[in-house]
Amino acid sequence: MLLSSNNREVWLRRAEAFSDSRSGVVVLASIAFADSSVLPVVPDLLLIPMLLLRPDRTFSLTATSVVASSIGALVGYGIGHIAWASLGETLVKMYGQADNIQRYQRLVEDWGLWIIIAKSFTPIPFKFIAIAAGVASMNLLTFTAATVIGRALHFAILALLVASWGQQFLQLVAKYERWLLGFGIIGAISLGIAYATR
Repeated sequence: MLLSSNNREVWLRRAEAFSDSRSGVVVLASIAFADSSVLPVVPDLLLIPMLLLRPDRTFSLTATSVVASSIGALVGYGIGHIAWASLGETLVKMYGQADNIQRYQRLVEDWGLWIIIAKSFTPIPFKFIAIAAGVASMNLLTFTAATVIGRALHFAILALLVASWGQQFLQLVAKYERWLLGFGIIGAISLGIAYATR
């Protein structure tokens, strides 16, 4: 095994303490906020292990993610609606989404509330739909309601999956730790090469 039993126990205790700490919740909220507004980060990657380690805090961790992500989406909307020329266009180009933003804008114009909710189940980064909604001048109240519903569905489904399959996942990780680490490294390198050569 890559980690001895003692080292694994120490790591798990530290990870559990982080999941239970105020700083851990602040980091989770910050990532959820940034994911919906300006940065290519995914709160799921932090939320899942926190839910695995502290299932008793499922509601508070999920609620934190929903609230922070929704506030971040409002910032994204503001970037599209108020600061498109000064910030939004640069941000979209920086992430290579300049060709797609008009398509997202048309989706918002055609489907309104439903596309915001449906986005929670697609791989399109939420920030781009939020920015597109701002550019399209979508009704702010409708956008806010759809965002909260969509974000709540996304994180609630994630929490439900962790609650249903979390223990089996932990057992799988313990059993195949070396293989999973190897595949993870190969996957990360492959994604980096694909991104660099696109």
